[in-house]
Amino acid sequence: MRIVTIIIIAGIGITGASAQNEIQDKSLFAKGLKMESNFSNFILSGTSEVASRKGIGATFGGFLNLNVSKHFAVQGEVLYHYKSSGINRNGEKSKFQYWGMEIPVYAVYQWKFKNSSRLYAGLGPYTEFGFSAEIKRDNKWTDLYQKNDTSDIPIMFSSNSGFGLMAGYEFALGLQLNAGYKVSITNVLDAGSSAFSMFPKTLSLGVGYRFGK
Repeated sequence: MRIVTIIIIAGIGITGASAQNEIQDKSLFAKGLKMESNFSNFILSGTSEVASRKGIGATFGGFLNLNVSKHFAVQGEVLYHYKSSGINRNGEKSKFQYWGMEIPVYAVYQWKFKNSSRLYAGLGPYTEFGFSAEIKRDNKWTDLYQKNDTSDIPIMFSSNSGFGLMAGYEFALGLQLNAGYKVSITNVLDAGSSAFSMFPKTLSLGVGYRFGK
């Protein structure tokens, strides 16, 4: 999945460079910024004793939009995030928190209106890279990326991949209202992953601004 994402991003870059050299059209490309609230937790399998609850975080970053045609575009993004969530296990509550980045690439269908506003919706793969991940139990934080022989907490992989959906409305001045949903197809648990699986999922709501028109 990461290889697919990198290839798509490279393709966007090559196509963009070629188009800029051959068609000096400023409307072909647009770049912008996004800022969102995120609500994340896990899809769990392999146990009925553990439940995952949503936590609130924040996401910010930028995007590059390549208008392939009137109704079709390709949009790549680089986003940095803070996420939090919780785990309930037999009445015991634990808190997760994460810092990381994600790189989604969307195939976007867009409806442009006469007043220069537009509706859009996209689907595509993403890869997420974790900078740090911790869990808090009994008022003590434990690093989830490092093995701890004194703890029964399994370590986690620092990256995962999946698919995302996004949709939004852009006003004529470039202001955007955005919504998105991402779900991983990678089990983030390393130790004990054959018996118990955790797949991250995230809902996001926020605003953006598109500079190139």
